[in-house]
Amino acid sequence: MTIDDWRARIDELNVELISLLNKRASFAREIGKEKKLAGLPVLDPERESRVLDAVGELARKGEGPLSEESIKRIFQVVMEETRKVED
Repeated sequence: MTIDDWRARIDELNVELISLLNKRASFAREIGKEKKLAGLPVLDPERESRVLDAVGELARKGEGPLSEESIKRIFQVVMEETRKVED
Protein backbone atom coordinates (compact mmCIF):
# COMPACT_ATOMS: atom_id res chain seq x y z
CA MET A 1 0.00 0.00 0.00
CA THR A 2 1.09 3.54 -0.68
CA ILE A 3 1.11 6.49 1.71
CA ASP A 4 -2.01 7.79 -0.01
CA ASP A 5 -3.73 4.45 0.53
CA TRP A 6 -2.89 4.52 4.22
CA ARG A 7 -4.02 8.13 4.49
CA ALA A 8 -7.33 7.28 2.83
CA ARG A 9 -7.84 4.54 5.41
CA ILE A 10 -7.08 7.01 8.20
CA ASP A 11 -9.57 9.46 6.69
CA GLU A 12 -12.22 6.74 6.79
CA LEU A 13 -11.41 6.01 10.43
CA ASN A 14 -11.66 9.71 11.25
CA VAL A 15 -15.25 9.68 10.01
CA GLU A 16 -16.00 6.68 12.22
CA LEU A 17 -14.25 8.22 15.23
CA ILE A 18 -16.20 11.45 14.92
CA SER A 19 -19.43 9.50 14.70
CA LEU A 20 -18.56 7.46 17.79
CA LEU A 21 -17.43 10.52 19.76
CA ASN A 22 -20.68 12.30 18.93
CA LYS A 23 -22.68 9.23 19.94
CA ARG A 24 -20.77 9.11 23.24
CA ALA A 25 -21.46 12.83 23.78
CA SER A 26 -25.16 12.28 23.08
CA PHE A 27 -25.25 9.60 25.76
CA ALA A 28 -23.42 11.93 28.14
CA ARG A 29 -25.97 14.66 27.43
CA GLU A 30 -28.72 12.27 28.52
CA ILE A 31 -26.75 11.39 31.64
CA GLY A 32 -26.39 15.13 32.29
CA LYS A 33 -30.16 15.52 32.20
CA GLU A 34 -30.56 12.73 34.72
CA LYS A 35 -27.87 14.21 36.95
CA LYS A 36 -29.61 17.58 36.86
CA LEU A 37 -32.94 16.01 37.86
CA ALA A 38 -31.20 14.19 40.71
CA GLY A 39 -29.29 17.30 41.81
CA LEU A 40 -25.94 15.69 41.09
CA PRO A 41 -22.85 17.54 39.85
CA VAL A 42 -21.68 17.07 36.28
CA LEU A 43 -18.22 16.00 37.38
CA ASP A 44 -18.05 12.55 38.96
CA PRO A 45 -14.36 12.02 39.78
CA GLU A 46 -14.89 8.43 40.95
CA ARG A 47 -16.58 7.49 37.66
CA GLU A 48 -13.85 9.19 35.63
CA SER A 49 -11.20 7.34 37.62
CA ARG A 50 -12.93 4.02 36.95
CA VAL A 51 -13.16 4.83 33.23
CA LEU A 52 -9.46 5.70 33.08
CA ASP A 53 -8.55 2.52 34.94
CA ALA A 54 -10.70 0.48 32.54
CA VAL A 55 -9.29 2.00 29.36
CA GLY A 56 -5.79 1.71 30.80
CA GLU A 57 -6.39 -1.98 31.38
CA LEU A 58 -7.69 -2.39 27.82
CA ALA A 59 -4.57 -0.63 26.53
CA ARG A 60 -2.30 -2.94 28.56
CA LYS A 61 -4.08 -6.01 27.18
CA GLY A 62 -4.17 -4.67 23.62
CA GLU A 63 -1.60 -5.12 20.97
CA GLY A 64 -1.61 -1.58 19.65
CA PRO A 65 1.22 0.88 19.49
CA LEU A 66 -0.46 3.37 21.85
CA SER A 67 0.70 3.18 25.46
CA GLU A 68 -1.56 3.03 28.48
CA GLU A 69 -0.65 6.64 29.27
CA SER A 70 -1.49 7.76 25.74
CA ILE A 71 -4.89 6.10 25.86
CA LYS A 72 -5.61 7.59 29.28
CA ARG A 73 -4.68 11.09 28.06
CA ILE A 74 -6.97 10.71 25.06
CA PHE A 75 -9.85 9.64 27.29
CA GLN A 76 -9.18 12.45 29.75
CA VAL A 77 -9.69 14.93 26.91
CA VAL A 78 -12.76 13.06 25.66
CA MET A 79 -14.31 13.17 29.13
CA GLU A 80 -13.37 16.81 29.63
CA GLU A 81 -15.02 17.79 26.34
CA THR A 82 -18.00 15.55 26.99
CA ARG A 83 -18.67 17.23 30.35
CA LYS A 84 -19.27 20.44 28.40
CA VAL A 85 -22.36 18.94 26.74
CA GLU A 86 -23.72 17.57 30.02
CA ASP A 87 -24.62 21.05 31.27
